[in-house]
Amino acid sequence: MNKHRARLPASGFTLIELLVVVVILAALIGAVTLAFPDLGARRGDNAAARTEALLRLACERALASGRDVGIAVSRTGFAFGHFHAGRFQPVADSPAEALRPRRIDAAVTLALRVDGHALTLADEPPAAPQLACLASGELTPFELALTLPGGATRRLRGLPSGALAWEDDDARR
Repeated sequence: MNKHRARLPASGFTLIELLVVVVILAALIGAVTLAFPDLGARRGDNAAARTEALLRLACERALASGRDVGIAVSRTGFAFGHFHAGRFQPVADSPAEALRPRRIDAAVTLALRVDGHALTLADEPPAAPQLACLASGELTPFELALTLPGGATRRLRGLPSGALAWEDDDARR
């Protein structure tokens, strides 16, 4: 037999090659983590933004149409409507209607204060609205607290002037 055999290349990966792969994977995982922050917080922020947009739309519609818009608030969402002959008539639940009854994200809870008094919210919107956007541009003074996933609370204040403003938790302390 031949004492001097040619060395065959070793099969497999070197330690350096494995380390390079680990570094690349770590960088990719870091990038994905930064691109997709806490989805629970994002869901809560989206629910808060949708709530504000709906209330603004209700007040804009009252101002533009010359008809008062009532807002009935429940633990699970909102119902909007107009007043006819002194009675509240909810807007129909139609996909074409922007102010149709809306449910909030199940992970978000609502609490409502009107003129400084806490109201008890039912699971379904009440027959009479607790809030009103008047055709004159005025709004029932209120504070709507949204408790978001993770326990953070955002407070939306409705001012008599018709303005809506967010109040930070830290500003109350």
